Amino acid sequence: MNFNPTDDEINFVNNALKEFNDKAVGPDNHELLNIVEYDNNGNVIAGILGGTYWGWMHLDILWVDENYRRTGIGSKLLKAAEEEAVRRGCHSVHVDTMSWQAPEFYKKHGYREIGKLENIPTGNKKFHLIKEL
Repeated sequence: MNFNPTDDEINFVNNALKEFNDKAVGPDNHELLNIVEYDNNGNVIAGILGGTYWGWMHLDILWVDENYRRTGIGSKLLKAAEEEAVRRGCHSVHVDTMSWQAPEFYKKHGYREIGKLENIPTGNKKFHLIKEL
């Protein structure tokens, strides 16, 4: 057993799973969906990172610089990502967020909780949310 596989070994495992999945349900047609927002000086002040696959969008990261929070930038990025996902043929979106991050932000935008993990880290929660587009 090797706890430090090479990039080639990691790629082999990823490709083997992709081949298995493709045979079972067809290609996922994964496509990155990343958007950034800038201030007037061209500095990145917010971003959303995710992707689309099998008719779904997954949000990996939505971040807004502390100085620009509660200005609507996060909502603007989320709306733009959802619109692009619909354009790509997605019917739904899923996201994970931590209790100290943004569960209420997503709920405000129509996401509903479908599960949560307790004590990750201790005393906190990880929420799993979805939304139909």
